Amino acid sequence: MPRASQHEIARILNLSQPTVSRSLANHPAINAETKALVWETAVRLGYQQKVNQLRKTGRGAKPLVVGIVISIPHEHQSKSETFQLVLKGISEKSASENLLLDVLHHEPKDVKSKALLRRIKQAGWHGCILVHPMSPEVVQTIGRTVATVSIIENYRNGHIDCVDVDQSEGICGMVRQLVEAGHKRIGFYSWVYQLETPWVQHRLGSFVEGLYRCGLEFNAGDCINIHLSDTLEPDEAAARAAERIRDGVTAYCCAADHQAYRLMTDLDALGIRVPKDCSVTGFDGIDVPPDLPPVATVRVPYDELGRSSVNQLLRRLEQPTAPRRHLLVDGELTGGGSVAPPRPRAAVKKRARAKST
Repeated sequence: MPRASQHEIARILNLSQPTVSRSLANHPAINAETKALVWETAVRLGYQQKVNQLRKTGRGAKPLVVGIVISIPHEHQSKSETFQLVLKGISEKSASENLLLDVLHHEPKDVKSKALLRRIKQAGWHGCILVHPMSPEVVQTIGRTVATVSIIENYRNGHIDCVDVDQSEGICGMVRQLVEAGHKRIGFYSWVYQLETPWVQHRLGSFVEGLYRCGLEFNAGDCINIHLSDTLEPDEAAARAAERIRDGVTAYCCAADHQAYRLMTDLDALGIRVPKDCSVTGFDGIDVPPDLPPVATVRVPYDELGRSSVNQLLRRLEQPTAPRRHLLVDGELTGGGSVAPPRPRAAVKKRARAKST
């Protein structure tokens, strides 16, 4: 891996080093898209801002320092468009509020409370915004030290505000779309991650709610990786889903788009075509991978989540003992090429057998 430096970031992005330096300092002369791209690249390379750079001040009021802690596994960093949009929204709002950002990345399993506390003290953080799941113990440590806001993950202990998309209405809308297309046996599909993922559990609960809203029963046997004891890797999970599809499941609601696109590819290798043999939906609105149809999804306004997180953090700084707030932002229900009316079960089984031979 190249040495994590501003020079290397500039080379990779074909930008001047002053532009990179100003982006990392959240300079108002640099547009939000460029700053978000620089921060995202810095995260991928493991670049760490120097504390003495954060303490520099110019004319006028001394800026507040806000830490952005991104806890995304390295294997998922290629799917980085979501947190890049979050950073764009944070940049747009923080620039107008004279905030200086200190963006840090940690592997979820490697986040250490003591190391973060040292960083908070050395860099003089006034507040913190959390992106992606972290262990509750680390979150509580940060929340007791500085004003903290979480994006997506809703930590209920302490005074940590949360900015989230309305997952309930989004998933219920996906279920309704499938039911209106003629599906009556629908499963839920997810992966297993390093840390507990409350967002998956929330979307599962919303899926069950959506079924009952549409007059359908919930069948846990048709769902993949929904229990804490489940350990199926993506290829194993897809094979299990294929078994359920041959048994009569006609659609799967995936907890996230990256899961949905991988499932579509894996099912095709197993002789099951999407959407002809099985419909698939996702959640997030990420860019469509090459050679795949766009998945029906809920497009999350990640840039708005970023802007709103800054607003919530400023409120928390002004009112440190105010009741904890959970702010919901509407997502956009979108169609795609991954949903079609269900086929007869015999036709799906026949094609799957032919593919396997």
